[in-house]
Amino acid sequence: MEITLNDQNLPVDLSHLRNLEEALLELNEKFIPQGQQLFQVEVNGEFFTERYPRESRYVRLGEVSRLDLKTVSDEELARSILADASQQADTLSQALEKSAALFRLAAEDEANHYFAQVLEALRWLLQTGEGACQVLEVDLGRMNTPQIGDVSDFLKRFQDLLEEMLQVYEEEDYILLADLMEYELLPMVLQWQKILSQLSHH
Repeated sequence: MEITLNDQNLPVDLSHLRNLEEALLELNEKFIPQGQQLFQVEVNGEFFTERYPRESRYVRLGEVSRLDLKTVSDEELARSILADASQQADTLSQALEKSAALFRLAAEDEANHYFAQVLEALRWLLQTGEGACQVLEVDLGRMNTPQIGDVSDFLKRFQDLLEEMLQVYEEEDYILLADLMEYELLPMVLQWQKILSQLSHH
């Protein structure tokens, strides 16, 4: 089997292993340096992405004649995640507007569906932003931006608003919930998007 890492041949014998998952684990351990992540895998010249968890364990090594691996630095990965998160914020803004409009129309089933998506996306956005900042060693607590001032204070207000929204949601005051989403949450999401976008070019 021919194996390359970032276009360099790897002289390694994997004949004692059974499947692609084992091979990737071993290659990751032995050849991928600290501060780098496995980013792209090609098997026999075809891009390989798992369509379901641990799919790689069902690819027998006997079927693999060529394996090409590419890595990316933690920092580059963090930047691309931030850029991606910034795009996700667009989708989230649309879902927010739609959900608020549906709550106002009392179309509760459909509004609930969007609201669940909104909450999921918000959690993802906040965690991703914070996680990527750690990798890039950006101290959010010390970061100040012209639009929102102190970022850690902003994140606390963001968190408080989410809790208030959940409370209002449980009380089924859907008109107030729609107002909170549209007039308070939406501007905050747009501000967070600006911060993420700035960080990705940091």
